[in-house]
Amino acid sequence: KMRIKYLLLIFAALLAFSSCGDKKKKSYDEIAMSGLTIRTENLRTNLKAFANKGTLIGQMYGTLSGMGWNRWECDSDRCDMKALCGYRPAANGYELGGIESGKQQNADGVPFKTIREDVLNHFRKGGLLIMNWTMPNYNGNEDKLEEYTQQVAKYLDTLQDGYGIKAPVVLNLLPIDGKAWYCQLSAEDYSKLYQKIQDCLSDEEVTNVVYGYSETYQPGKKLMERYPDHNIDVINITYLQSKDAINLPLYQKSIKDIVAQGLPFAQEHNNAFGMTTGIESIGDSSIFADILLPELKQHHIAYLMFGRNAGEPIEEHYYTPYPGVSNSKTHGFMELVNDEVSVFLEKLNGLYLEH
Repeated sequence: KMRIKYLLLIFAALLAFSSCGDKKKKSYDEIAMSGLTIRTENLRTNLKAFANKGTLIGQMYGTLSGMGWNRWECDSDRCDMKALCGYRPAANGYELGGIESGKQQNADGVPFKTIREDVLNHFRKGGLLIMNWTMPNYNGNEDKLEEYTQQVAKYLDTLQDGYGIKAPVVLNLLPIDGKAWYCQLSAEDYSKLYQKIQDCLSDEEVTNVVYGYSETYQPGKKLMERYPDHNIDVINITYLQSKDAINLPLYQKSIKDIVAQGLPFAQEHNNAFGMTTGIESIGDSSIFADILLPELKQHHIAYLMFGRNAGEPIEEHYYTPYPGVSNSKTHGFMELVNDEVSVFLEKLNGLYLEH
């Protein structure tokens, strides 16, 4: 009898131990002192430190859409950048606008389900994830604002793998694009709204977000006047030229001005500095080698993200060359690709690890 009792005790102890093990497996994601996951905390540190070694080259929806294809319409693992030069983007950009209203697709027509799959895939490979949230007008209705942020928080929470490990995201709240309703707010009101959303997301226990401030550059206008100096770690400046208004001298002058204004400001505020840029249909590939590359070699720029490639080739909606485009639009890009300052996914190591 004693022996049976003893065996039962051992069995019970083993059961308890294995169920504890299961629990541990379910919450594999460790939390840092800051309340963020340790991987998110590491990203925060590394994004600034890695800029000393090189610049992450990325693209909006880099592995989700391209010339003549969309990931959600075909099963293949396509990517314009990889098809052209053998490397995947180190950074992928996404828009969250629409998630707050319960839509299936975002403002750019990309399904949120596919974005989630892409995010987890890119995270698994160690890549950087940048998300913009262009929030609709809540018309001063606080309940509406709370509802919107809850939906965003819920979606951010789903960006986790089977072990409960969440993908850390750089979240650009309320990107200033000159068009959104909140661009009409005073700098003070904008800053208050930005902080209010941060507080709401914090109340929802979002643990996998590093906050970014994003602003679209307008030639001749001063940058950073709306910067909400509150728990920001990344500054993104966007400057895209459309194919109907290509102006290479203006592009060169603007890129220089963006770096001259944005970078010292970012350093002063201990922020990583990145750019989202490009010329639609490229115009001349010298922009990559003669305008962008010298800036990357001279300054510590965390990432350089290009605009999205989408639609059919005849529409010419592309910001990076793709297989089949003319050589004149490719050779300068290859020069950028082959320079050691350019970091692609295959060369990116340990963005989420402690160093």
